[in-house]
Amino acid sequence: MAGLKRGGSLAVVFLVIFCLSPVAAQPPGKVVVVAMNRTSLSQVAADKAMASWLTRGSVGLLNISTAARPLPSHLYVTMGAGSRAIGADSARLAFMTDEENNGTAAGEAFWRRSAVAPEGEILHLGMAEINRLNQELRHPVQPGLLGDTLRQNGRVAAVIGNADGLLVSREAVTFLADGSGQVPLGEVSRRILKRDSAFPFGWRTDREKVWNIFQEVFDKVDVVLVEWGDFSRLDEYRPLMAAAPAFAREQEIFQDLSWFLERVSARLSPADLLLLVSPLSPAGERGRFGYMVAIGGQFPPGALLSSDTTRRPGLAAITDIAPTILAEQGLRVPPAMLGMPVSAGKYGGPSALLEMEKEIGRIFQLRVPLLRGYVFLQIVIVLGALINLFARFIPFNRFEALLLALLTVPPLLLILPLQLLSPEAGFLLASFAVVITVALLQKFVKGQVSQFAVLALSTSALIAGDLLRGAELMKVSVLGYDPVSGARYYGLGNEYMGVLVGSSVLGFAAVITLWPRFKRLFSVLTAAYFLGGVLLIVAPGGGANFGGMVTALTAFLVTLALLWQIRPSWFSAVVVLVLLIAITASALFINLRLPHTEQSHLGRTITLFQEDGWQVLQDAVSRKAEMNSRLFRYSLWSRAFLVFLVMLAVLFYRPRGILHDLQKRFPQLSAGFWGIIFGSVAAFLFNDSGVVAAATTLLYAGVPIIILAGRIVGQMPENSRNHR
Repeated sequence: MAGLKRGGSLAVVFLVIFCLSPVAAQPPGKVVVVAMNRTSLSQVAADKAMASWLTRGSVGLLNISTAARPLPSHLYVTMGAGSRAIGADSARLAFMTDEENNGTAAGEAFWRRSAVAPEGEILHLGMAEINRLNQELRHPVQPGLLGDTLRQNGRVAAVIGNADGLLVSREAVTFLADGSGQVPLGEVSRRILKRDSAFPFGWRTDREKVWNIFQEVFDKVDVVLVEWGDFSRLDEYRPLMAAAPAFAREQEIFQDLSWFLERVSARLSPADLLLLVSPLSPAGERGRFGYMVAIGGQFPPGALLSSDTTRRPGLAAITDIAPTILAEQGLRVPPAMLGMPVSAGKYGGPSALLEMEKEIGRIFQLRVPLLRGYVFLQIVIVLGALINLFARFIPFNRFEALLLALLTVPPLLLILPLQLLSPEAGFLLASFAVVITVALLQKFVKGQVSQFAVLALSTSALIAGDLLRGAELMKVSVLGYDPVSGARYYGLGNEYMGVLVGSSVLGFAAVITLWPRFKRLFSVLTAAYFLGGVLLIVAPGGGANFGGMVTALTAFLVTLALLWQIRPSWFSAVVVLVLLIAITASALFINLRLPHTEQSHLGRTITLFQEDGWQVLQDAVSRKAEMNSRLFRYSLWSRAFLVFLVMLAVLFYRPRGILHDLQKRFPQLSAGFWGIIFGSVAAFLFNDSGVVAAATTLLYAGVPIIILAGRIVGQMPENSRNHR
């Protein structure tokens, strides 16, 4: 019995010692990136040797926007910076230390160009030029930031392979090179290739050599990039080849790659991560996205990749690749990296991703002709109505249906399933839907003000409801944001931001006009709706649009001040200023309390400001001004904005007193018009694509004003009208 007690006591002691002993943290897994540049998702899915690799992990499309065109020289620099960057022709100039370039050893040329003693096996000779070019950009970019972060934290990187054709083509090295242009280990010379007269340029990746070098460096490195350059060589040479031999070479390349991947996969542990990445599709396919497959780690088979950059299942950005690698290595993502780590979301697999790619492609093809046509019609119809106001070629009420049609387009483009149709069918459906909507509106809703109220309130409620649901409709709308350009992926885009602000003001001003006896009640409801709208627009989980918040606040405050007949004074100015500061401070507080990955653009800008100071804000202001200047010169939206301004200027003078009559007959509506006009000015000043937001905002003042002006002029005696 005593022995049993002693044994129990020893067991307890050993248990306590075991629990209190420090447990060694599990080391992070390795990351292997295989670059399959110049391949497409559909191409891989159709290949027998490679199709199974799409189902072994999580898959996602990649937005491939850079600070320039989507070319390898820009793409790989962008991937290494984690932010939209720019490359140069010299981005291809990477060599082994003992290699010669134009008769000079790479080590000597590297030291001469950078004044840095070469230490890595691979040296990039164009990094100094690339760094200089990116310093001129208006957003934070640090080429080689991924390589720098890995090196500073004791991680080792390697690059294997090249895409050499007639010229040296080793842009992929900029993905893992540090800021000085060095990669510790690897092999990028032509020693990694073998002669094959059947292959483009007579060179072919020697899969045996690639595998042997991979095994040599694997135990020494944490991150390794393997560039399978045969795809790039084939894509470059394909225009000179017949279809049959080109397809045969493509199949051979896929077989070689699958052979290599099988061996790599067998070597990896469960904690390791294999990334198959293609930032660019073949030239003939005109693909608008790259793609990525993540195998191992936290990425289960059949899941769709996403990130907090896009907040959309199945879609990430090439700027997310570097943060993903750092996250896998357990390292902090630097604030200068604007990308976010990818994660596995809902299940869908390659088939769902291919369908998603087709849907986005249909919207992308329809976007330009449909929006150009819509803006062109705005210009023609408004100018035609203005001229007819004086010339009286036809009865003015003939223009009313056309003018109302302009207001029906934004909500219809939000709810019509155009992403499921061909561009031609989508255009016809949109046109038919506009005609039917206007006809039903004029048949069942009598009176212009009632029509304004129905159209505007339904539009505002539709957009607000969509934002509360995660903007699911806006993501696939022709007037929503474009995942191809990547200017915005979530929240409230500038086009619909202007529509939301303008329609909200017009709708409530029209309701108060229709029921003036309940002005006090409706004014309170209006103020509550406006406050909710401002908070929804700026919320990180809602609109995430700080410029939209300023636009909405300006339009809503001006409208309420005029509705409540508040006279301008120092007190009212202070109240407005305090309200603006309070809402802005709340938005900042909410953003800064959120994790870095969940912050909106505002939160990330403030984080960068804390790191880099005032230069970040100066760059942001300069970038917005530059964007607005460019859009004002070249965008059709600027023409529409100017047409509405010209219309208002003309009506201010002729027919004389028309705007005074309009304000006298419709004082509540006029308060809304002034709010919309001031809001459009704020939209232009405080948004990246300000002219777009300004035009869509002003639409909801310009169209009702010209309709009501036409009615007023039509009711005047002929001699009185001419006198005016």
